[in-house]
Parts: sequence; C-alpha cells; structure tokens
Amino acid sequence: MCMKLNYYALWRLMADLIRDLKRKGASIPPNIMSDLRLIKSMIEILKIDRSNTDVIRRIEECMSSLESQLISMADEYFGREYAEALMDKIAEARRSEVSEPEVEMRLRVGAPRNKDWIRIKPTDIAPPDMIRELCERFGLKYEAQNDGFMLIYGDKESIKRLIKEAARRIVK
Repeated sequence: MCMKLNYYALWRLMADLIRDLKRKGASIPPNIMSDLRLIKSMIEILKIDRSNTDVIRRIEECMSSLESQLISMADEYFGREYAEALMDKIAEARRSEVSEPEVEMRLRVGAPRNKDWIRIKPTDIAPPDMIRELCERFGLKYEAQNDGFMLIYGDKESIKRLIKEAARRIVK
C-alpha cells in the first residue's frame, strides 16, 4: 500500500453513525460493535507498527464489512439521501491524509523513569489474561490502573515484541 489511509477518520465516521442510529432507536448487532472495537484496537497497533501488513489487511476487511452494514442501516433509518451523503464522507475520508488525534501526554505514576512504557486498555479481543501472559513472556512489568488501563513497562524492544505478538493474535 503506497498511501496510508486515514483509518481513524473512517473509524470516527462509523462510530458517529452508530451513535446516530442508536438515537434513532436502531438495534445495533453485536458483531458491528465488536468490529468497531477491533478496528479501534488495530488502529492503535498500526500507530506503533506501521509496517504490519496483516493489521492493515484486517482493518480493511473489517472496515468494508462495517461500512456496508452501516450504510444499509443508514438508508433504512435516515433515507437514501443521508446514506449517499455518508458514502461521500467515507470517500472523502479515504482520500484524506493520515492525521492522528493528538495524544494527551501526562505523567504516569508507577513506571520507573529509566523504563519505556505503554498503557493498554484490555478488551474482549485483548483480554487482561492475554496481556498478562505476554508481559510475563517478554519480561515486562505490568499493573492495573484505576481507569481500567494496564500500565506496562520495561525495555523498548520487549514492548515492541509484546505489541507485535498481540497484533498477531488479534488478526487471527
């Protein structure tokens, strides 16, 4: 892939559409919500490892499925004109340059100053048990935080290996 698509913009469009559909009284199938969470997780992985073609392929597959299901629902609940406007927005997002949302940097209590760290929010596709297992496998320290995230710290290469292995398992 020559150009990096703006997956975050596409994901945001889908998330906003789901919100609008719920407000209109639509029942959102669990597979759609699961795909939305999966795509968000894979976008986060892609930010760290842009060379992972399996993650890119999986995002594309999930996004295509999500788009087709949600455009159909938008047509049903909001009408053809709304669905066509949505398709135009999707096409525009696909043409736009990658622009990632600014990451808010705050001091994280608990990680030693001389260690690299990341925070991961466990989900259905990346459960806490899997994250703990990978931390132990790669010699990383971890701790649960009050906001639901897990703080993981250790050497940079081990963190990268953890992310790549987590991505490999998620893409399966």
